[in-house]
Amino acid sequence: MLVVLPGLEARRLEVEESAKAPPPHSPIIASCAPKLPKNCGDEVKESVLDLEGSVPNADCCRQLVRWGITCHDAFAQLLVSREPASQKSSILTKSKTIWEGCVDVEESSPIISSCAAKLSKNCGDEVKQSVLGLQGSVPTDKCCRQLVRSGKTCHDAFAQLLVSREPASQKSSILENSKTIWEECVEVVAQPPISS
Repeated sequence: MLVVLPGLEARRLEVEESAKAPPPHSPIIASCAPKLPKNCGDEVKESVLDLEGSVPNADCCRQLVRWGITCHDAFAQLLVSREPASQKSSILTKSKTIWEGCVDVEESSPIISSCAAKLSKNCGDEVKQSVLGLQGSVPTDKCCRQLVRSGKTCHDAFAQLLVSREPASQKSSILENSKTIWEECVEVVAQPPISS
């Protein structure tokens, strides 16, 4: 809701309102916008603003997750900035619900499901911690063998899924960690197992 006050106060209120969300031409919006097809962006917008429960289709969900949480959150803030303040909480809640639902869709995608079946839960956790930089070293030799057996396509799919869940500022370090872990695991597999 726009309150019109005489003179400079109206301008000051507009500036304060717009400061809450990234402007349409902010660097985040500018870098994110070309990465999501227009039809999917429209579908996400309609779903976020339709508080009755519509959700993007599975294809659009997968594109949204690849777009990343940083872009999704910036887009949600932009939508909030254009709607009445009374709807802010509902819109942000719906945006979060859509994101979580789309992550579930992406995790159940055929490639992720197929790849997940190739790793034990412990190995998947080791790889995840290593890629996110939480472990400080490569997975165990046994896990490296499972990872390499699962294939580079699976490893890259997992890395992209992790990237989509983390802030954009961490994308390059996650991808670099992922590349390093893959290369080190390939070296482990190239060596004969140490017999005990």
